[in-house]
Amino acid sequence: VKDLIPNCEYYFRVKAVNKIGGGDYIELRNPIIAEDPKQPPDPPVDLEVHNPTSKSVTLTWKPPLFDGGSKIMGYIIEKLAKGKERWERCNDYLVPLLTYTVKGLEEGKEYQFRVRAENAAGISEPSRITPFVKAVDPVEAPKVFLAANLQSGLEVKRGDEIILEAHISGSPYPSITWLRNDEVVRPEDIKKRVIAPKKKRGESILSIRDSIRADHGTFTIKVENDHGVAKASCDVNVLDVPGPPVNFVFEDLRKNSVVCKWEPPLDDGGSEILNYVLEKKDNTKAEMGWVTVSATLRHCKFHVTKLIEGKEYLFRVFAENRVGAGPPCVSKPMTAKDPFSPPDAPNKPDVEDVTSNSMLVKWNEPKDNGSPIIGYWIEKREINSTHWARVNRNLVNALEVKVEGLLEGLTYIFRVCAENAAGPGKFSPPSDPKTAQDPIIVPGPPSCPEVKDKTKSSVALAWKPPQKDGGSPIKGYIVEMQDEGSTEWKKVNEGDKLFPTCECVIPNLKELRKYRFRVKAVNAAGESEPSPATSEIPIQDILEEPEIFLDLGAQDLLSCRAGTTIKIPAVIKGRPVPKTFWEYEGKAKTAAKVEATDTRSEIIIPDCNRSHSGRYSITAKNKAGQKTVHVRVNVLDVPGPPKDLKVSDITRGSCKLSWKMPDDDGGDRIRGYVIEKRNIDGKAWTKVNPNCGSTSFVVPDLICGQEYFFRVRAENRFGVGPPAETIQRTTARDPIPPPGPPIPKVTDWTKSSVDLEWSPPLKDGGSRVTGYIVEFKEEGKEEWER
Repeated sequence: VKDLIPNCEYYFRVKAVNKIGGGDYIELRNPIIAEDPKQPPDPPVDLEVHNPTSKSVTLTWKPPLFDGGSKIMGYIIEKLAKGKERWERCNDYLVPLLTYTVKGLEEGKEYQFRVRAENAAGISEPSRITPFVKAVDPVEAPKVFLAANLQSGLEVKRGDEIILEAHISGSPYPSITWLRNDEVVRPEDIKKRVIAPKKKRGESILSIRDSIRADHGTFTIKVENDHGVAKASCDVNVLDVPGPPVNFVFEDLRKNSVVCKWEPPLDDGGSEILNYVLEKKDNTKAEMGWVTVSATLRHCKFHVTKLIEGKEYLFRVFAENRVGAGPPCVSKPMTAKDPFSPPDAPNKPDVEDVTSNSMLVKWNEPKDNGSPIIGYWIEKREINSTHWARVNRNLVNALEVKVEGLLEGLTYIFRVCAENAAGPGKFSPPSDPKTAQDPIIVPGPPSCPEVKDKTKSSVALAWKPPQKDGGSPIKGYIVEMQDEGSTEWKKVNEGDKLFPTCECVIPNLKELRKYRFRVKAVNAAGESEPSPATSEIPIQDILEEPEIFLDLGAQDLLSCRAGTTIKIPAVIKGRPVPKTFWEYEGKAKTAAKVEATDTRSEIIIPDCNRSHSGRYSITAKNKAGQKTVHVRVNVLDVPGPPKDLKVSDITRGSCKLSWKMPDDDGGDRIRGYVIEKRNIDGKAWTKVNPNCGSTSFVVPDLICGQEYFFRVRAENRFGVGPPAETIQRTTARDPIPPPGPPIPKVTDWTKSSVDLEWSPPLKDGGSRVTGYIVEFKEEGKEEWER
């Protein structure tokens, strides 16, 4: 019995019931009060021991599974020393929580523990007893961690205090040692600026007052006990001005400039060098002070200009970081002067490659006198003039120069001088006189002739003109040939005639004989060297395998509408002229018309239909070989009739039509189907649907009892195809199932008869019940009789 109200009194009674009815009640004599029974709780469970030390141990447990019907008021903890028989209570007051730390244990002794729960009804049985636990401190290797602000290092300015804090643990408590750069830190080693590390259990602090740059380094705290060693390190950076730069030297000393170079300070002061300050001083005048050359130098090199030749200078350089500028590095005295002199004069120049408007002037490199030569100046003079004219606007870095813009027919001489960092030197002696005019020489050889065509009695050659015409136009060409087996070259030209162009036809050659050919170019100076000769060329007709090129619109696939004319044109190439023939699916196409010439063949099929779809092939054949090209033709038309049209699921107002796709889709995707119906008494077909995309359709809106014929036609983008029609008529009416069963009832009986009554079935199956059949079965038999 559930849902009772606590502390209420209740009576209860019970009676038995069978199919005849209910019997008498039995009742409780006394009322029942709805309240939970109260008893001492079950013992606590899952007692566990944690963190034992030499003086204490921590216990945890879980509450009893059943509190006895009364709230748990607290717990009693008991201990038993090894060798003792009596349990001792550890707590004076009930423990309200599920954990308790037992203190006052004797070091080295072993103990067992148990817990009892207490409620208003009493104290529970004790929990499961723990195994013996020894009262000893735990063994722990030492650990040390630096303060969070020291994890990425410590940076202070000079004069600030360095404070390093570390947190330590371990059992037994470890010894502590501070080191700097792997050396023990002692106050006397750092001029007593070290405050001895404060030793407080669990932490250690090292402090250095009035820090200086020398205090930077890696500080390490080392902790050690019997169970191991632990270390923690912190990089301490003491910021100060940088030290002086080092190794100040001079490079590329000139009379009015010098390159100052130095190396960075050995100590950057703990901060990146931001720039350098370079200063100079006139060392010949004591009263002159230092002058800043540049205060924003990022690199350790600077080109100092505007010096006065012959004066003595001092230089100094400071390094700066974000703290400030450090002490300077001072150079040795330096006198501004060039360490070299201008170069010597070159030798007498040579003049080559003379043309009507240019000459090539060459010379040898002179002595540079201590400074590399940076270029040359070239001058020219007409032989009848006294004025030298500069040829080049900029220094020439080579040992030759092509002088252009000369006047044809004039005679010129040339001279050259070299220049280095000290300036230009003396000019060379003048060259020999040269007159500006083009030299005329024989042309260069033409290219090797190539065979462009040949027959059984002639060969056609072509070649390229020479790269150089020798200064005179090419008048024509001479062609020579060498017969097979002979070393003599014979001239092909008739008499003194020249071939005017770079091609010719050589007739009257012997069939199957081999010849070699070469060509010479001719200008006003004479004949050139012969061109490279051809290899031996056999004189015979050129055989070319047939090639077939279909019209671009007929490659791979040709689509056309039924009723149009199919035309497949092909271009034929080959030597000799190939013979061609067309085939359809590997056989000759008798209904097609073929129009052909030596270079073209076209098959024509007028008024095409779907039967003309397929693969057409054209074959070209000659002595050199055979070539066949295929093209597929697709004649597009309306689809054929659907297949297997069936009627099913007939009702008084609808029926279902189903069919299969046509065998021929007309060469295009079927977009849908058109369904039509016709009354048996009518002649016109009525469209049932706008378009059907599947192969089945439920025809709606039939008239009950009416007889129909149906037909379906497939449709693609070219139109609607022929129909598939139903052969048998379809009557629109619902199917009639058998009626439901009657429910018989015996109303009276005698020793030889029985009176029966029944109610009609709940469902007549859609048709009026016309009568009933009565059957009986004798007890003990299996068959029913009518």
